[in-house]
Amino acid sequence: MGSPSAAADACRGRCLDRGRPRVNAVVDTNVVAYFVLGTHRFVEEVRTFMATLDEAWAPALWEAELANALWMATRHDVLTIDEATRRLSLADALRIHAIPNRTLWQAALIRAHQSKIAVYDTLFVELAAREHLPLVTFDAALLKAFPDIAVRPGAVSSE
Repeated sequence: MGSPSAAADACRGRCLDRGRPRVNAVVDTNVVAYFVLGTHRFVEEVRTFMATLDEAWAPALWEAELANALWMATRHDVLTIDEATRRLSLADALRIHAIPNRTLWQAALIRAHQSKIAVYDTLFVELAAREHLPLVTFDAALLKAFPDIAVRPGAVSSE
């Protein structure tokens, strides 16, 4: 796990990198979690993506999912509770627009039924489809089930 200060340094000024084109996207919780946790396997791809991110959206569910991921890190002694709360503050600084689940849940339920993917995940897909934005995720099932909507962070930041 990386340090919160390393992630903050990578995101100074809302992750602006003036030399790259700016992107708008729906961001899956796993992308934010890997960013704030500094997960080694994904950290470079996530940081590069965050450097190109202009505006981000997610179903309001993302906040609870991220808090749960950080709680799990405290349970496994990966983070102290103080470190976890600091990383929540870092995530909050990303200013992700939280969209009420209620505005997405009917269409997300239909997508879940058709795709056999959980509603938790199809909320993100539905938001991306509705807003005509890419869904940036590491979730292999979403990438496979929704190839026209879901992309890895590296696919967006390399455009």
